[in-house]
Amino acid sequence: MTNLSIGRLDLPDEQAWLALTGTNVLDGLVGSDYQFNPGEEKTSQETVRLYLRGSQLQLRQWLDRLELFQQQPADLFLRLWSEGLQAYGYAHIHQFTIKILPGHLASFEKGSSELDLEILRDSFFFGDEVPLPLTNSSGPPTTTGITIFNHDDNDVGHDNWFSVDVGSLNLKYPALLRFQYENNFNGSDLGDFWIGSLPVSLGAPQPSLNLEAENGSGGTVVAHSLASGGNYCQYRWSGTRWQNLASWVLGPIEVSQLAGGSILPLVRFFSATLSHSLQLRIAIKLQDKLVFEGPVTDVVVGKGFASLDPLHLPLGELPMESYTIPHQIILQAKQTDAGEHLLEMDDILLLPQHEFSGFHALSGLKYPLKMIQDQMSGKSWSLQDSLEFKSHTHFGTGLRLQPALPQYFWCFQTDVSGSAPIDRTLSIRGWYRHQWRLP
Repeated sequence: MTNLSIGRLDLPDEQAWLALTGTNVLDGLVGSDYQFNPGEEKTSQETVRLYLRGSQLQLRQWLDRLELFQQQPADLFLRLWSEGLQAYGYAHIHQFTIKILPGHLASFEKGSSELDLEILRDSFFFGDEVPLPLTNSSGPPTTTGITIFNHDDNDVGHDNWFSVDVGSLNLKYPALLRFQYENNFNGSDLGDFWIGSLPVSLGAPQPSLNLEAENGSGGTVVAHSLASGGNYCQYRWSGTRWQNLASWVLGPIEVSQLAGGSILPLVRFFSATLSHSLQLRIAIKLQDKLVFEGPVTDVVVGKGFASLDPLHLPLGELPMESYTIPHQIILQAKQTDAGEHLLEMDDILLLPQHEFSGFHALSGLKYPLKMIQDQMSGKSWSLQDSLEFKSHTHFGTGLRLQPALPQYFWCFQTDVSGSAPIDRTLSIRGWYRHQWRLP
């Protein structure tokens, strides 16, 4: 293990790094001792002892550089070279303390000093970025960007999802991701949008998480070219009690694939509601018995979609030694206005939140601007003419790649006016960083 350094990743060259071992060390360092401590917790406490000998100027140069790091610990990293991996590894430093050993003043005057650098770092090291191949029905994996639509139907490439063949990446631990989202829709600005991912077992089919209104029971099917799948449904009822509008059955495989996380039901209306009293919720039947009624969501007047409360499927804690029984998903509505009620719905996306990112629009993202989401730094930002600004705020767990298993990502897009047209598009590119504990 050689070439241990501390420094920053956001500066362009080697001057950003202070070598503590190996080659290219500053004059005055005659030795060092790195007490490597790979812990099983999220962070590891380590010590690097430095042995300094030289002129007063050389020793002062070391102290000044180290004190600068101690005063500005944000964005500070430990870097080492791994001979086995033939790569640099980086670990984020959370605390950096210089410990002066006894006898410092006397030895310093004579041109020598011993210092302990106490470091609290992430237990995982990560590597340099590598382009991430993405694919869907539009073609083979690509690293130059894949376009996703705001719906999923039988047309080739009309997908609101993409996937990653994680098995080909040789991951031992979850990989850090960076995504670039380019608004390549030459129309209204990109508003709120959500991306959720789900790893699936080897050999298992892709989960079916798009519930088309026309594929459920209930309602009147209406053909229209601006609807997902070419159809939407009209639901008419009267009265002020809760009404079952439509239902779909998720089979044993689909429900079992969702274990271990939650799903976010995103309802797309074909036409926005004009009622101020419309409420929606999800109910679930097992073995033809109603066993669950979800929290109530008040639908915002004029919006083309509704985000309901997350659900955990399958219901209850199960050992998952086999598949679960089917779950019947029911969309219920309630309206206190007098007379007959009408709801026109296109589809529901059950967006997985096992790994999840949501983006709330501040200004929105104009065509053809780009937004970056970087899990390594925990930051997201947008770019216009290479200048940074904040078009969206981020919420959620963030997105990672789990080792070994194929992983799917779904996206739901809206515009700044609150509609969710099916022809919206988004171009996505990805990069990933390997993680490891032992270099």
